[in-house]
Amino acid sequence: MEASTINIRLKQLRKESRITQEQMAEYLGVDQSLITKLENGTRSLNVTLIDKICNLFGCSEAYLMGEDDAYIPLNFAFRSNGIQSEDLESIAVVNKIAMNIRYMNELLGDE
Repeated sequence: MEASTINIRLKQLRKESRITQEQMAEYLGVDQSLITKLENGTRSLNVTLIDKICNLFGCSEAYLMGEDDAYIPLNFAFRSNGIQSEDLESIAVVNKIAMNIRYMNELLGDE
């Protein structure tokens, strides 16, 4: 799939989660301008960023990269506009656990 699909999915995931570019940049440990460049397609994702982004949004690498359209979001309700990087780190850990449980259930045939 063309690179622009990756950029569109990244921006869509961020916006649907109501996370600002600044919050995402802080979580990823990068400058906010890099998020803008990633979403505009002027910069490419590296393996570390792909992993962190997938954990944060509870999606597979194949989904983010446009190789698969299967995505079941793991939704969290936020009651504050003051989401901190630590909050996003916690969400990413919970999402990773949930994705691993889904994967194990698929292997066991317990869908």
